[in-house]
Amino acid sequence: MTIDAQSNAAQSNSPPAIKAGLHLKRPCLIVADLQRALQIYQDILGFRLDYVGEASADSYLYTVFKLPAQAQLTFAALSTEHEPRAIALTEAKNVDLPPLLPPHRIGTVIQVSDLAPIIQQIQALNLEIIPPCSFTAPPNLVFTEQGFHDFDGHLIILYQVKVAEAPHEATT
Repeated sequence: MTIDAQSNAAQSNSPPAIKAGLHLKRPCLIVADLQRALQIYQDILGFRLDYVGEASADSYLYTVFKLPAQAQLTFAALSTEHEPRAIALTEAKNVDLPPLLPPHRIGTVIQVSDLAPIIQQIQALNLEIIPPCSFTAPPNLVFTEQGFHDFDGHLIILYQVKVAEAPHEATT
């Protein structure tokens, strides 16, 4: 049984619903230390840890990520309150993971409700922070984005959306 099948079976006794059409399931990030990665994704960003499991020696993870057979893999699925298993972390032990060098070819974009306290917590971990960017979009939305690199060098881009206050008209 695959990790996904075990997770589905553990969450429900009924068979999973099959959705037709296009569906983005989740990004899966390879990490060197799962507990250290969970400091960011669970403790700071607020993802809920749903499942942790050891990958079998014939796991598809070895094939798709081109990991050597000596790698010991542990898979973790994390959810938000609205998205089941929205992101996955796969710990790869017994293998040296090369650094992720720029230019970055992928970034994981995550909406948060309040960016500032999250960035403060990320800064406390001495991780590389990218300066913020703000812009407006009709009708009156203000977006603020700010990126950082996690412990494994993955580019994570956080954003928050606020409604701009209408300008006050002068009264006489």
